[in-house]
Amino acid sequence: MAVAVGFSEKVELGERFEIAPGSRMAQLDCGLAEAYAATDRLEPGRKVFALIAPGHLACRGLALAPQRAAMGTHMMWPMASGIIDWPVGSDGNGILWGRRPAFVYQQPAGERLFKGEKIGREVGALPQFTETALVKQVLQPAILMLREMILMSAPHRAINPANMFYQSGDSGDVMFGDCLASPPAYIQPAAFETIENATAQPIGRGLGSIADDLYALGVTSLMLHLGRNPAAHMSDEQLVHSKINAGTFSALAGGDKLAPGIAELLRGLLSDKVADRWTIKHLEGWVMGQHYSPVLPGVPQRASRPIKFGGSEYLSKPGLAQAMARNWDDGVALITSPDFDNWFKRSFSDEKAGDKMGRIISLANATGPAAAIRDRMLSRYIIQMGGSLPIAYKGIIANLTGLGTLLAHNFERPEVVQQVAELLAARLVHTWLEDQPNLSTEQMQQRRALEQVDKVLSRPGPGYGIERVLYEFAKGTPCRSSLIADYYVTDLKDLLPAIDAAIGAAPSGTLPIDRHIAAFMATTMKRAMDSELVALANKEDDLGYRVGILRMLAIVQRVHQNYELPRLTEAVLDMVKPVIASFRNVEIRKHVQDEVDRHAAGCRLDEMLLLLDMDGQLREGDNNGFAHAMQEYANLERGRVWLQHGGLTEVTRVRASAQRAAAVTATLISSASLAAYGVFTVIF
Repeated sequence: MAVAVGFSEKVELGERFEIAPGSRMAQLDCGLAEAYAATDRLEPGRKVFALIAPGHLACRGLALAPQRAAMGTHMMWPMASGIIDWPVGSDGNGILWGRRPAFVYQQPAGERLFKGEKIGREVGALPQFTETALVKQVLQPAILMLREMILMSAPHRAINPANMFYQSGDSGDVMFGDCLASPPAYIQPAAFETIENATAQPIGRGLGSIADDLYALGVTSLMLHLGRNPAAHMSDEQLVHSKINAGTFSALAGGDKLAPGIAELLRGLLSDKVADRWTIKHLEGWVMGQHYSPVLPGVPQRASRPIKFGGSEYLSKPGLAQAMARNWDDGVALITSPDFDNWFKRSFSDEKAGDKMGRIISLANATGPAAAIRDRMLSRYIIQMGGSLPIAYKGIIANLTGLGTLLAHNFERPEVVQQVAELLAARLVHTWLEDQPNLSTEQMQQRRALEQVDKVLSRPGPGYGIERVLYEFAKGTPCRSSLIADYYVTDLKDLLPAIDAAIGAAPSGTLPIDRHIAAFMATTMKRAMDSELVALANKEDDLGYRVGILRMLAIVQRVHQNYELPRLTEAVLDMVKPVIASFRNVEIRKHVQDEVDRHAAGCRLDEMLLLLDMDGQLREGDNNGFAHAMQEYANLERGRVWLQHGGLTEVTRVRASAQRAAAVTATLISSASLAAYGVFTVIF
C-alpha cells in the first residue's frame, strides 16, 4: 500500500487535514493499519498522523468514529475519519489510485508503555506499577474508556501494554491506543486473549465483547504490576494448554506471590467463565474499595489416564481439542487410532461416550464427499470436546463471529476459500451452534446470517456461491471484484461511480458486472434480487445475459440516482450492441439504436433497459412482426413450390376446371336461349 519514499503529492481528508503517502511512520502502525505523516491546516504546529486501514476488510471504525468528537485523554480517538483517495500501486507509467479508510490522530505526547518489538514474547521492557499506581494510572482511565465503548455498544479489543501510552512523558496516567483501524483483536498477543480467542487465528477472533476487554485488562494489570510477562517463555499453544488445565489466573500468576487486593482483582477479571467474570460495575466497585466473593477457577474434567499427542500428554478434552485443531494432520491420525477410541470411551466415566462417537462418525459420513470424511470427523470431535472453543477445519480456526473476516482476509487464497466452503457445506457451524448452551447477541446475528448462507452456498450462478457467503457473513466487507477492489465500495450508492471510474482502464469488452459485484448487489439491496439474478445464471443465452446485466445496473441507478456515469454508459453501449442488432425489423432496429444513443447521452440506464428489455413492448412487437412475416413467407413459399411442381397444369385439375367451365357455359347459353324465346313469344 505504501508508495515510494519521496512521493510528494498530498491527500486531503476533509478540508482540514493533509496526509503524505510518501512519509511512512511505521512506529505508529496498528496491526494491519499503516501510519503516515499528516498535517493539520488549522493548527500546523500540532503533531498528527494518519492510520490507513486495509482495503480488503470491513472497517468498523468508519461507523464508530463519528459517534464521538473526542474521547478525552484516556483514549486515542480520531480527529477526523473517512474514505479518501489513496495511491494503491504503480503500473510502470505512474501511480494507480484507489480509495482507503483513513483516520487522523494526534500523536501521543507520552511514550509507549512497552518499549520493545513483541509484547507476547518479552522482547522489550515493561514498567512496574504498585497497586496504588495501577489503580490511579491504569484502571481509572480504563474504566472511563470502557464506559465510553459501552455507550457505543462496541468493545475495544486491543488492550495491551504495546497499545498503551503515557498521557505525557514517561510516567503518570496512561491512555489507550487505537482500536478502529485494524480488525478487532488482530493485534492482541495470545496472552491477552481468552482461551477461545487465543485458540483462534488472530484474523478469525471476531468482534468479541466488553467481557473480552476486561479479561485483557486483567492480563495487562498483572504484567504491569509484575513489570514483566510471566508467560514469555511459553508458546501460544503451551500457554492456552496451561490456561485450559489450570485456569488463566493460575497459568499466569500461579508462580508469583500477590497481595490479597491484587489477587482479588485478577481472579475476578481473569475468570475463564464469562458468567463469573467481573463486569465494569465490579471493577468500579473494587476501585472504590468494595470486596467480592472470590471467583473459583473453572477447570475441565480430568481423564483417568492421559493420552499422548504431539509429544505431550493430555488429561482433558478441551486441552486435546485445541492441540488437534493446531496440528490437523496428526489429529486426523489420532482419532482413527485405538488409543483415542479407548481414551474417549473409558477415561471420563461417560456411559454415552460410545453413542456420541457413533453420531459423530455417522454425521461425518453423511455431510460431504468421501475424501474429507476424516477431516469432518475431527472437526466434530473438536466441537464435541472443546465446548466453546473455535470452529476448526483443516487450516481454519475461527470463532463464529470471525469466520467472515477470515474468509475476507484470505479470499485470494483458493485453498482457504475451498476449506471455508467445505466447512459450511458440512454443516459444522450448525453443529457448533447446537453445542453451545448460550449465544451472545453477535452470535445470534451470525446464526441468522447462516440461514441465508445455507440458501446460497451451493447455487452456481452469479450472485450466489462463496462470493455471496462472503458478503452475508462479513457485513461491511468492501466489494472484492477485481474491477473495483481498490475503490473500497461498502455502500450500494458508491458502486456505479466506482465501476465508472474503473472500467475506462479495463480491457476492451470488460463487462460491468462479475460474480463479486452481483453478490454484493444481492446482499446490499433492501429487497430480494433472485428474479434479476436468473438472467445472469444462463450465459448460453447471450442476449438475455447482457440485458440482465443492464437490468441490475439500472436497478441500482434507480435506487441511488446518479447520471454522471459516462465511462460506464459507454461500456454498456458496447455491451448491448448484439442486443440491438438482434432486432429484425430495420425500422425498429434503427429506432432502438437512435433512442439508446439519446438516453446514453444522459446516462439513463433505466430508459435503455425499457428499450432493450427482452420482455418489453418493442421486443414483443418485433417478435410478433417477425412471426407474421415468417407466416406470410411460408405461405408464399408453399405457393411457389406448388406452381413449380405443375400445380396449374395437372391433368385432373385441368379436366375438373374444363368441366366446370363447360357447365357454366351451357347454363349461360340455356338461359340466353330461354330469354330470347320468351321475348320472341311476347312480341310475336
